Amino acid sequence: MKHFFIALSATAGICSAVQAEEQSYPRISGELSVEVENDWTYSSDDSSAEINDLYPTVILGTSVEFTESFSLNFEATLEPVEDATEDRAFEDLGGYLNIVTANYETDRFSVYGGKFTPNFGTAWDLAPGLYGTDLNEDYELAEMIGFGGGVNIEAAGLHTISASTFFQDTSVLSKSIGKQRGPLRKSDGGPANTESLSSFAVALDGEFEKIAGFRYHAGFSSLAAGDDGDDRQLGYVFGLEYAVDIGEEIAVSPLVEYAYFDNAGGVKNDTAKYFTAGVAVNYENWVASTTYQRRDTETAGVDTDDDVIDLTVGYVFDMGLGVAAAWRVAEEEDVNSKGLGVLVSYALDF
Repeated sequence: MKHFFIALSATAGICSAVQAEEQSYPRISGELSVEVENDWTYSSDDSSAEINDLYPTVILGTSVEFTESFSLNFEATLEPVEDATEDRAFEDLGGYLNIVTANYETDRFSVYGGKFTPNFGTAWDLAPGLYGTDLNEDYELAEMIGFGGGVNIEAAGLHTISASTFFQDTSVLSKSIGKQRGPLRKSDGGPANTESLSSFAVALDGEFEKIAGFRYHAGFSSLAAGDDGDDRQLGYVFGLEYAVDIGEEIAVSPLVEYAYFDNAGGVKNDTAKYFTAGVAVNYENWVASTTYQRRDTETAGVDTDDDVIDLTVGYVFDMGLGVAAAWRVAEEEDVNSKGLGVLVSYALDF
């Protein structure tokens, strides 16, 4: 559900870009997104996991546009920086900068540099539901430092080839204010934690003129081993989305994505596989969605299978306030659990 609100904001951003020629420069624009979520695990094979977690997520995105093409972009996040281990309410909150980039963009190409999230996979961002990204968020390449770019190609539609090179942020920006996290250090290890531009990702995204609402994503990533690894992690991902209108009031949006990782975690011969399938149905101000996620990992010859099923129903008021409720069923590390969630959200453009 919360990803549906993000989609609305993205549409507004596209409209703003179309009107950019009418704007004077320099100019500042952005969006403030505020969410308050309550997650309650009411049943679990592990009784210590039966907890209630009430927390906010506040995201402030700002763009300083100096010309139609050149801009500086920032995104700051306030959220819990530690996982809940017992009942808590508005605790363990830390604020940090997860995006700081300089961008140059035209109709034909784009280049950027700074701290960003490389383009690899989409389900970790777009899968619908309160819990639609619980497993696939593992392969989000968040908070990397480097540079990249993309080229747009028009061929029976619009297709974009993008590439970036990067390493995990170990600068002062890896710290947080409020509840402390980090700083991340090179000695902490992990794929891409190398303090050198030795990791990269490439992707192809596109849509076709004759199939309105259909989009695809294919990506490859190569992450250099950190101090605790012994080989490169190689990632492959392919996903499809299709938004189709049924009549004038109903829209159905299915999504599917598969990701495979060789030498997962930088450990030679370990593997990880992720499968995500979801669908959202919009009717007037109502949104209903369900998402299934599966994660299969093999570590030191030991197989582990995890599954998460999410069912979410929400309503978006005309003034922009959204409310949603969800049911979660999961099996993670052979522990079965069930939970309920409630989300209240609001986004403000400026």
